[in-house]
Amino acid sequence: MWEELKTFIEVVEQQSFTKAAQKLNISQPTVSLHIRRLEECFNAVLIRRSKKQKQLSVTYAGMIVYDAAKQMKSLWQFTEITVKELGSEIKGRLAIGASLTIGEYFLPEFLGRFMKRYPQLEIEVKIDNTVHICELLQSNKIDVGLVEGETGDKRFHKEEFYIDRLVLIGPIGSPKKMQRRDLETVTWITREQGSGTRVQWEEFLEKNSVLPAKTIIFNTNFAVKEAVRNDLGYALLSEHIAKQAAAAGEVELIETQEEAGRKFVCLTLASETMSRNVQTLMDNLKRDFVK
Repeated sequence: MWEELKTFIEVVEQQSFTKAAQKLNISQPTVSLHIRRLEECFNAVLIRRSKKQKQLSVTYAGMIVYDAAKQMKSLWQFTEITVKELGSEIKGRLAIGASLTIGEYFLPEFLGRFMKRYPQLEIEVKIDNTVHICELLQSNKIDVGLVEGETGDKRFHKEEFYIDRLVLIGPIGSPKKMQRRDLETVTWITREQGSGTRVQWEEFLEKNSVLPAKTIIFNTNFAVKEAVRNDLGYALLSEHIAKQAAAAGEVELIETQEEAGRKFVCLTLASETMSRNVQTLMDNLKRDFVK
């Protein structure tokens, strides 16, 4: 019956007997046979076909069977992966996508510890803004995405692994504390649309009821920090990055009334069973992402 259920899943998702047959590499008559067997088993019509069989619709009973079949498929994939990996070492390829803040300033140090624990892993890292990392994950070009901020996209399963506080920085000589009225008079250095940092900056301005007088946009955190260092304006930056720059005498840390923060989350495809390599990465992220 499992083969019939797999066929049924494809027919529902492809909305076509022909496309389902092509996807499964079986004949169209076999697809029809599988659907007929299921309908006989449940004594219910699962799919209605037009007379010319060019269109189909899934019945209410069909959707119940489809939902159950998807759960069975996911459970089977998990069981298959788990059994195959029993007693095996953590090894093979692991493609990680990371947003710029995480990839440039947090991930290298973490991977240094991670790779000592799992030297058999072959790590590939792609760094881009949050929107592009989500696109890479959806197209299966990476196994996991590490991004900042929330994403309500139901295509992804997400798990939080770190809270990153954001702080205001200014050029050397800036006041140690700024009020809301001060924030409206300065030039703001910020990231591009699609960046998690940009989203948090916009939320910070909204919470403080600030309408920025002028903005300058850069597409990397390093460029933002350098712009502040060269007296071009003020910026909201990860505390981890900002403290390093302040300790080096490059920028000033500035106190504000409203604090800002964001979650770092690990994204995987909701439709796929998590591999052992990805699960191992996630467990380590939660345990010691930052030392």
